Amino acid sequence: MGIMKTAAVKGMIPAGNKVGELRSNLFRLITEMPFVLEDRFGAEGFDTVAEIFKRLGEQDATAMKKHLGLGDTLKDSVDAWIIIGHIMGSEMDVTWESENRAVANHPYCPQYEEFKKHGKIYCESACWPYVGAVAEKIAPGVKMEIVQQAEMGRTCTKALVYTPSNVE
Repeated sequence: MGIMKTAAVKGMIPAGNKVGELRSNLFRLITEMPFVLEDRFGAEGFDTVAEIFKRLGEQDATAMKKHLGLGDTLKDSVDAWIIIGHIMGSEMDVTWESENRAVANHPYCPQYEEFKKHGKIYCESACWPYVGAVAEKIAPGVKMEIVQQAEMGRTCTKALVYTPSNVE
């Protein structure tokens, strides 16, 4: 038995390997779910995927507020996106166009890369409902906008916009 296998069997798995394996599994799940459900159920399957990720985003926003002490500002929503990006291994550049608008561009998005390998970009059903729900649940009055959709040659660009009249 090799050293790596012996260590793994005994539960001695380096943290970096654990994170890498978890990320890989998440990307596979996020990629396969829309493909399978759209193939099997058509538009209804596609909508189901979006609803699942929206619910997960709302739940994660609540957890992030509780465990990380995020407040309810536009900056807190941006910070949540940055945190999620770090967890998932993406690169994100945020440009503040005004105090009420932040634009996020991804020079590298591992989920986008995974979709691209499969020949179809599913950001609309998986990523966008999730990150939109996170941002909007954290800060009432914040809405996500798609500035530029992802294509086979580039990742998407999203914006978070705070409008006081959107506060319920």
